[in-house]
Amino acid sequence: MIERSGTLGEPEKAEEVNPYEVQSTAKDLKIREMPGVKNEKKLILHSKFVWGESEVFTARIDPEDNLIATGCSDGLIKIFDINLSKSLRSVFACIGEPIPITGLRWRPSTQINNTKNILVSCSADGNISYWHATTGKLIHRITEAGNQVLGIDFRSDGELLASGGKDYKVRVYDDDTKSLSVVFNGAEWQYTGHSNRVFAVKFLNDNPNMLISGGWDNTIQIWDIREGKSVGSIYGASISGDSLDYSKGTILTGSYRNKDQLQLWDLGERKLIETLDWGSNFDSAFIYGAQFSKNDGQYIIAGCVGNNQVRVFDRTQRNKAAFSIEGSSKGIYTVDFANNSSNFVFGGGEGIVYYMNLSNSGLF
Repeated sequence: MIERSGTLGEPEKAEEVNPYEVQSTAKDLKIREMPGVKNEKKLILHSKFVWGESEVFTARIDPEDNLIATGCSDGLIKIFDINLSKSLRSVFACIGEPIPITGLRWRPSTQINNTKNILVSCSADGNISYWHATTGKLIHRITEAGNQVLGIDFRSDGELLASGGKDYKVRVYDDDTKSLSVVFNGAEWQYTGHSNRVFAVKFLNDNPNMLISGGWDNTIQIWDIREGKSVGSIYGASISGDSLDYSKGTILTGSYRNKDQLQLWDLGERKLIETLDWGSNFDSAFIYGAQFSKNDGQYIIAGCVGNNQVRVFDRTQRNKAAFSIEGSSKGIYTVDFANNSSNFVFGGGEGIVYYMNLSNSGLF
């Protein structure tokens, strides 16, 4: 039961087909502990949610770790309740024909913006849409005419929202007024910028005036909001999804290529720190999603197409791969850590969203 009126639909009826029945594509999922790593935590599957025939392009866990929002190839957004293991609402987020949902972010709840459960989506039709996930209302819509918005990110205080897309530009919006604060243009002969599509933008959580972006031009651009321009760049990462992250002076990139896919970079020195070892079948691991764990930064997660695997790396053990999740019949497009634990979610071409528990006890 999907509403196409611009508001989130009501919860699905009990007599309808069970949306959590695991399809045959999920039966062969395997969790493997990697050799040479002493794992103090256990990794288990907590729950899984079946989308159906649509591919899951993006998934994000809300700030309180209660809800999972997922965006799909056919323009649908579905919100799941982790604790109840049920679907809450669905939305057809596009105007007119189905257009892929390319990114999702939950707006941080602060003293200034204290309304909870605000979800923002971006899509290939150039729209950035604000939804109230609890009531199901469309709050606001920003349209970047002629653009495909491929990635978004909030600053930690929720006051600014950045976007990147097909037109090589990075835009920063004032969240209160929903107006443009600054536009970082694409590369021109006298200016540094992107020269191809931008798939990922990321605010630096330790500097409110800085953000980074990456895409198909093999550069990470470093932007200063005060100066309104790029103040540096790092060459070497080819980003095709939500695979750009930052933690304590270190940039994480996941590249869509058959070597040197997962890398750490020093922001201050503008140079490569390390290329992480994927392990076996590394040459068929084309990464779409990568992220640091949000609660303590101990782990790195990455998901790929090709060999269709998820890897979890432990930064306390020289960045070695600690766990491998294998057996997916289709590629992994999105990964996201919880905010208050090391649990995480991933999904992709199967149309299934997996919520994984990574803890000392192996219990949720």
